[in-house]
Amino acid sequence: MKNIWFINEYDLPPKFSKFRRRYDMCKYLIKKNKYNLNIICSSFMHGTGGKHAYSKKEKIEYQGVNVYILKGISYVGNMKRIFSMLIFMMKIIFFKFPKEEKPDLIYASSPHLFAALGALIQAKRNKCKFVLEVRDLWPETWVQIGVIKKGGIIHKFFLFLEKYLYKKADKIVYLDPFFDYMISIGIDTDKIIYLSNGVDLEEFDKKQNLEVHLDKNKFNVTYTGAIGVANNLEPLIELAKLVSDKNIIFNIIGYGPLKKSLMLKVENEQLQNIKFYDPIEKDKVPEVLRQSDALILSVLPIELYQYGASFNKLFEYWASSKPILFFGNIKPDYIKESNSGISVTTNSVNDLKNACLDLYNMSEIDREELGKNGRKYVENNFDWKNLANQVDKIFDELLQGEIKNV
Repeated sequence: MKNIWFINEYDLPPKFSKFRRRYDMCKYLIKKNKYNLNIICSSFMHGTGGKHAYSKKEKIEYQGVNVYILKGISYVGNMKRIFSMLIFMMKIIFFKFPKEEKPDLIYASSPHLFAALGALIQAKRNKCKFVLEVRDLWPETWVQIGVIKKGGIIHKFFLFLEKYLYKKADKIVYLDPFFDYMISIGIDTDKIIYLSNGVDLEEFDKKQNLEVHLDKNKFNVTYTGAIGVANNLEPLIELAKLVSDKNIIFNIIGYGPLKKSLMLKVENEQLQNIKFYDPIEKDKVPEVLRQSDALILSVLPIELYQYGASFNKLFEYWASSKPILFFGNIKPDYIKESNSGISVTTNSVNDLKNACLDLYNMSEIDREELGKNGRKYVENNFDWKNLANQVDKIFDELLQGEIKNV
């Protein structure tokens, strides 16, 4: 049995985190009976209202995976978040692996590069393979949403760190279609592997008790997930104003730094067709989606998305068999490609209104057809039962010393 260690500050068990990727991946890797799987994460994750999932350093077992939870620091705002990243990196660097579980391979995941740097140091120290999973393009993401200045000292430092980690990794696994970007900064194509986000349909289809009850007398358009700058929910408020004379209600379920300001705006505008809900556990999300008539996803109009994007909630939306209203310009246009809804690429709220009304006025049979198309698309391409086989192949080749592309 080979010892695999996953390192990601935000890989808390699904009960506490909106990210299931690692646990869905591990669920099917365990069935191979080839690996001892371990995860190192922090006790705190942004978007949880400042609450720690665990009050102290702890080791737990989750579905056969050893999860090492390191005490993190809570934060609001970008500066404290960066400090939290540095603290987590230092804890990774000084983490002592159990003797019987010395790593054969360390698999570090962004979104931030400090944790990956700590993981690389441990990989060198333990003379094991190092895989870097790129979930976001850092530092370009922060540049384009205005967190750091392009060409500034912080930007240059992160660019250096990014290229250094890419160079030192035995393999680079990227979630989004970032291939062109990586080629543009000189990364060797032989070490780059695309492994999409996905959904565990076996888990998704399990029936759960309802925690949110939507108004069945309305046409429900639902958003689930984080409520921050990158989620671009301002246009949804404008959309609600434009269709306030219709029997449409918008449901926003989640938490994030912009939630209070958006709720205040809705209150000041006296909008009656938007409801905010507290975040719910990840395994309860499918039931809410299945109650809805349509699902909405909006992204910022930034240049970075021309390299591609892969949004966790999009796979869940498809899995729910509901039509999707997408507002943003990304490549590829997944909604058009899958014929699972309507995508608005013009950055015009009026166009978004027209698309919303098209779905609203569409026959129920036609909406069901769009939803079925999305479900078929995710079954064929993004079920973790199949995606995990790609991870297994990567591990096999690295651990056998064969650095080949998958």
